[in-house]
Amino acid sequence: MSRKAPAVRRTRIKAAHEVVEDALRHASSRAARGPTGKQAAHAAVARKLGVSTSLLYKWREPAVGGSGQTNPLERAVQLIEATGDIRIADWICQRAGGSFTVENPATDPDLRRAANGLVRDFGLLIAEVVQATEDQVIDAEESRRLRARWDEIRARCEGFVRTCERDGYTKEG
Repeated sequence: MSRKAPAVRRTRIKAAHEVVEDALRHASSRAARGPTGKQAAHAAVARKLGVSTSLLYKWREPAVGGSGQTNPLERAVQLIEATGDIRIADWICQRAGGSFTVENPATDPDLRRAANGLVRDFGLLIAEVVQATEDQVIDAEESRRLRARWDEIRARCEGFVRTCERDGYTKEG
């Protein structure tokens, strides 16, 4: 039997200025559907941020070898690195309507054992949800426990999938 082709998804982490550029393009494409256009969309974003449109354009360039202006995303990373506190990233994710999965734990090199462990943990979480809802009320402590278990499982799943994407799971182990 032939070996499967490696996973397609091997994306790199974009540079902060690329993310800002993509976000501004997104804002422009949304505005293009309306009567305002690209420049007006950028001006509106700059106004909301309290910065000039020229600074906004500088944030679209690399800070080194480009405009020399550190954009807010790079500053947020610098703040996380300086403090060593990933709760900053979690706060940003929460403000955007999501949550940050904490650091990926080491994954079991045995694919079947790792997959079986995830299935088992999902089953245990489902059992906890059933138990918590038996009385038709979920109190603060039950919510805290469910959140902790869910975050733990999400982190393990992310680690598992990333290992698969790196082609880290093979028949040989």
